[in-house]
Amino acid sequence: MIRINLIRGKRKKRRELNVDFTYLIVPVLVLAGTFYFHTTVTGKISRLNADIQKANADIERLKKEIGEVEKFKARKAELQKKVDIISNLQTGRVGPVRYLEAISAAIPEKCWIETLNIQPEKVTLSGVALNNHTIANFMTSLGQSGRFRDVVLGAAEQTRVANTKLVRFNLTFQPVN
Repeated sequence: MIRINLIRGKRKKRRELNVDFTYLIVPVLVLAGTFYFHTTVTGKISRLNADIQKANADIERLKKEIGEVEKFKARKAELQKKVDIISNLQTGRVGPVRYLEAISAAIPEKCWIETLNIQPEKVTLSGVALNNHTIANFMTSLGQSGRFRDVVLGAAEQTRVANTKLVRFNLTFQPVN
């Protein structure tokens, strides 16, 4: 036998899920998220590419400026060399003149200078004289001039020049500053 219950009792209501709406919303949200992510990443890439182009343009401009700076540095170094040479010539031109003046004042008659080498620390000269007494007078005059000290006779030897007996000599001394 079959029993039929006609009493309405408490039944649980079934919720019906709208499947069409769910299947429609999820793909739309996924597509919207993907589109948002794509546009933000594409915008970031374009901004970075613009920054890279700007940086490359700055690099090229700075390379040109660096080249100009290097040219200026080379030109400055060249000019500094010239200024140093002129400065050395200015300081060096007074010393030899004073030394030559003192030597010409101290040289006796019948004494001739053949070579003269002036260095900052030492002066060497060689020449010929009539006799040893003339060389001794020359050495004494150089020492008493006040411009030179430590006058030393290197060598003195007799020689013949145009059938005349002469004495060839070498002197070294230090200039007094």
